[in-house]
Amino acid sequence: MISLDPRTKIILLGFTALFSALIPNGIYLIVWISLTAFLGIMLGRIGKTIRAAIIFAALWLFATFVLPMLSGVAHTSLLVWLGLVFKCFPCCMMAGIFIETTQIGEFMAAMSKWKIPRSVVIPIGIMFRYFPTVKEDWSHIKDAMALRGINLSPACFIKNPGTVIDAMYLPILVTASKASDELSASAITRGIENPSRRTSRLDIRIKPADVGAVILFALALIIGYLLTVGGRI
Repeated sequence: MISLDPRTKIILLGFTALFSALIPNGIYLIVWISLTAFLGIMLGRIGKTIRAAIIFAALWLFATFVLPMLSGVAHTSLLVWLGLVFKCFPCCMMAGIFIETTQIGEFMAAMSKWKIPRSVVIPIGIMFRYFPTVKEDWSHIKDAMALRGINLSPACFIKNPGTVIDAMYLPILVTASKASDELSASAITRGIENPSRRTSRLDIRIKPADVGAVILFALALIIGYLLTVGGRI
């Protein structure tokens, strides 16, 4: 297993965004997803990375072997939908790896080294804690409502829409609002408004693994772009 500097992960995420913007969906997309999956596994995010790779493989096989057999509206709709999915999938996969393998303290320390304005860093840092908190609360609400026979299935919603909304959606809205207030109070308690330069005990620095990852993805992006311009993929 390896560890990467948060700044390296941001650079790799930028490379992935450039890849999605510059290179059309094709065989080279498989290479990029493979590199991203390898990176996720090396960073210790094994289960979710393999699951994402399997989902991509299933969609790719469907687009390659099943989609050509369809025609009419079904073919056009699925073609457009899959094209959008394949454009977004690499960025979502890399972003998931970035978020899952980066602690908020590491991110704040790395952004401090980059001298990013606090007006930008603070909202992003709070967001890092907000969504996992809301996700955990949502899981607890679903488990509690399951004991009462209430779930988000279409059948249950059609049968008792008011009950589902009152028992699941309203609690998560209240919980989300409460979580934002608690996170704001926690950030203020930790001195997030202190104008002085922050210090950190974390070892945030560029290591050989960071250089290797940037070079590997940069070469993959350049080669893919050149092959695209040359009409070979």
